[in-house]
Amino acid sequence: MKYTLDNGWTIERDIDGAGVLHVKPLPNSIFRKEQYVLVSIDVIQAVENGERSVQSLFKNYDLHKQIIQWKKGTLPKKERVNTPTKYQGVDFFVTEENDKYYLEYLLSTQGGKSRKFEISKEIYEEARMGKYSTSELFKKYDLYHLDVPENDVK
Repeated sequence: MKYTLDNGWTIERDIDGAGVLHVKPLPNSIFRKEQYVLVSIDVIQAVENGERSVQSLFKNYDLHKQIIQWKKGTLPKKERVNTPTKYQGVDFFVTEENDKYYLEYLLSTQGGKSRKFEISKEIYEEARMGKYSTSELFKKYDLYHLDVPENDVK
C-alpha cells in the first residue's frame, strides 16, 4: 500500500518488504531533486501505524540522515614511482644527483615548503630500504645540524 506524507512525499513497501520513500523536490528546501530512498523498517512501520508528519519522522527516526547520504570524497591514489636515482619514502625523498645524495622533506609550515640537504651514500642507501621515517633518520644519523632555514628549497 502507498502512503502519502504531509508534504506530498510517498512511501510504500517494495517486493522485498523494504520501505521506499519517493522524495519529490520541495521549493525553498535542501530537497531539490527527485529520488527514491530505502528507509529503515522503523520508518515504514511508523507510517503504517498512522504517522504522516515528515517533521516527526525526521525527529524520531532520523529520516533526514537516511535521505541525505554523506559520502567522503575519494581521490585516486598516486602510485609511488621509485627510480634508481630517486626514492620516495613515507614522508621524504632521497635523490642521487651528479654523484651526490640528498634528503628532501616537507616542512610543517603553511605554504608547503620543503628542505633539502646533502647526505652520505650510507644514509641514502639506508633510506631507500624503506624502514625509516624522516625523524628516525635524523635520530639515527644525528642530522639535526642540517635542519636549518638555509637548506630550504626556494
